Amino acid sequence: MRDRFDEFKQRDATVLAIAPDTVENARTYFEKEDLPFTSLPDPDRAVFRQYDIQSTMVSLGQRPGQFIIDKDGIVRFAYLGWQQWEIPTIDETLRELDALS
Repeated sequence: MRDRFDEFKQRDATVLAIAPDTVENARTYFEKEDLPFTSLPDPDRAVFRQYDIQSTMVSLGQRPGQFIIDKDGIVRFAYLGWQQWEIPTIDETLRELDALS
């Protein structure tokens, strides 16, 4: 997503990563990886619970989730994977965004 971030900006989309970690750890990771989008630390997993994103042994940790929420706060696309590596591709995500236009 970092390498194609401009494509999200061109679509007037805001990318927000919710990190199940502390502010310090999230900041360190985002700076180290030079990620251009915003990270919201969620050490208590409050947001994760609201969106039913779980951490389970079956998925070897945090299950992935991806959501597209419109400007009115309505979830227009939701994906919950079972394994950490299961997440829609950038092309799939951009197609979902384009379909909302």
